This record gives sequence, structure tokens and C-alpha cells, in this order.
Amino acid sequence: MGALGHFLERAGIPTVGISLVREHTETIRPPRALWVTFELGRPLGIPDDAPFQRRVVKAALDLLQRTDGPLIADYPEHVAEEADFTGWACPINLAPASVDSLGAEIDRLAAWHDRAVAARGRTTVGVSGLDMPAAGRLVTDALEGELPPAQALKEAIDDLKAYYLEAATSFPDPGSSRTRKAWLWEETRLASVLLALQPKLAASEDPQHKVLGNLTLIPATERHRLG
Repeated sequence: MGALGHFLERAGIPTVGISLVREHTETIRPPRALWVTFELGRPLGIPDDAPFQRRVVKAALDLLQRTDGPLIADYPEHVAEEADFTGWACPINLAPASVDSLGAEIDRLAAWHDRAVAARGRTTVGVSGLDMPAAGRLVTDALEGELPPAQALKEAIDDLKAYYLEAATSFPDPGSSRTRKAWLWEETRLASVLLALQPKLAASEDPQHKVLGNLTLIPATERHRLG
């Protein structure tokens, strides 16, 4: 997005972005960037805190008045550390991870996801155009057979991750975004499938599969689980 900002600026359109990884922003040097210290995936900070998020957006938009870029401005507010995993309970019994029963796990989460969508009135699931059982089959087939096109596989995986994390928000004790991510990567069959799939993608001769396997399939914070 930083590179796109340079392109738009040359066309006379002022731009500003929010940076979650300062090192990347310092390398790309976009025209204007607001650096925040929030958790990856939460560029506006505290979920469901509209006043806080408005302050972040306003701070970013205020940078449009600056003409001395490329610049990186530090956002002054920080989000307090969220609760750790201690005491967070998942109300469904997920057996030890197995790549053979991803479909059963997806089915077991369906009611929780329906409840989450009803409560929030929205979902981020749907970019792949597949229902979740079909997305699960696509991912399992990729592990056991030929790899599908990288973009289709990425979209199915993105939908599944969103489906799991949204479902977890409706658990009786939903915890925090941090504990829900820990649950996803430590306790689910989906995580075991993705971790098993990564070496196959990384070894593919298709450059798009390599990018998916080496960069986007497993978040940097979870790559210690590989191997």
C-alpha cells in the first residue's frame, strides 16, 4: 500500500496509511504513515471501541495536511496488554489435532459461528465463495493431493481462519483476540492441517505457491510451530 501511495501522489491524490510494522514502512517510505503499536490485524486498536478508533482515524487523516513527507508519525496511545490464556475456556471439546477430521471440526463450529454473526450482524467470511465444508475439503485435498491454484487456496484458508475466530467470539468465555488466536493455533485441527501443508507449498515449483507457503500461510508469530 505504501508503494501505491507514491503512485497516487504522482497523480495529485494525497494519501495516508496506518503502519503496524514500522520496519516495513521505513523501507517503503510512503508519503505519509501513522505508526501504531496495536496488535497485527487491528490497525484501529481496541475492538468495538468507536471513540478510540475515531481518534486513530482522525490522527491519520490529520497527516493529510502535511507536505513534508515521506513521513512516519507515531500514534501516542497504546492498548494495554490483553489477558493471557490462563482461565480461558473453550466450551466445545476438541480432540487432539488430526488432519483426518477437519470437516467434523468445521461442522462442530457452525452453531457458534451462526451465533456470532447474529450477534454482530456481519461476517468477514465469504471471499472464497465457498461454504466452510467446501473450503475445508479444498484445503485437505491440497494436503493429500494436487495443489489447487494458489489464490483459490489462499482465499479458502482466509475464510476458514475468519470462520474459526468469529465462532470463538460467541463461546461462553470468548477471552480476548489474543487468546482466541492462541486457541486456533494450539488446539484446532485446522492449524495442524495448515502447518502440515506449509512444507508442501514451500517446495512447490509454482512461485505463487511458494509465496503462500513461505510468507502468508502461517503468521510470523506462529512460525515457530513449523518443523
